[in-house]
Amino acid sequence: MDKKSFFDNIRRDANIALSRVFDKLEEVSKISALKLKISNFRRKIKDHKTEIGEFVVSNKKKFSGFPEISTRLDKIKLLEEQIEAKRKQIIELQETEKGKTVVKEDKSTSS
Repeated sequence: MDKKSFFDNIRRDANIALSRVFDKLEEVSKISALKLKISNFRRKIKDHKTEIGEFVVSNKKKFSGFPEISTRLDKIKLLEEQIEAKRKQIIELQETEKGKTVVKEDKSTSS
């Protein structure tokens, strides 16, 4: 086998391998683009569902005749009350810590 045919074989094999790599890369790229579109559609669906939920919550009286919705609205109200209670605890803790800091500063400056 002479050098020319040796290098021709290598070039041919390399071209075949590169062609396969590029074909696979193109396939993966197309699949990734489609998966991204699917993800975007799912996000849009979730956004629409959230908007529906916000509409229902802001119009509670119109939907009070539906027991499933009333139950969920009650759960939301309970969670909102729990959030407010935790916020109050945070404020109390901050005020307590602030009071401790003031007391420590008074003791350190009075010496």
